[in-house]
Amino acid sequence: NRTRNTPISQVELEEEIQRLLALLEDETEAFERLCEDAGKKEAIYKAESAKAYLSAEGSIKQREAWADYQTAGIHMDWKIADGLMRAKREKLTSVRTSIDALRTLSANVRTQTAPW
Repeated sequence: NRTRNTPISQVELEEEIQRLLALLEDETEAFERLCEDAGKKEAIYKAESAKAYLSAEGSIKQREAWADYQTAGIHMDWKIADGLMRAKREKLTSVRTSIDALRTLSANVRTQTAPW
């Protein structure tokens, strides 16, 4: 955090908007990769869970417990991937909000410096 002693200029605002737009693009690409990873891990978990359930014997509860036990590691991998995806989504929201705020500031600065 830096302290400002002078008003922010239109050029500074535009530079920051450009920086955030580049960051948004990078974060969006990273989000895409995280979504793909989470989707693959979810599919693997569901397939392995179903396979474990169908191979188990006993009551429904016993089969479910066995499937949960057999796929705990895969389930954890999926949940971590899902959490990373959600965190990246929050980051994207934050960057978009910052861009919107800077656009508003930029519009305000333009009107304050416009010749009358």
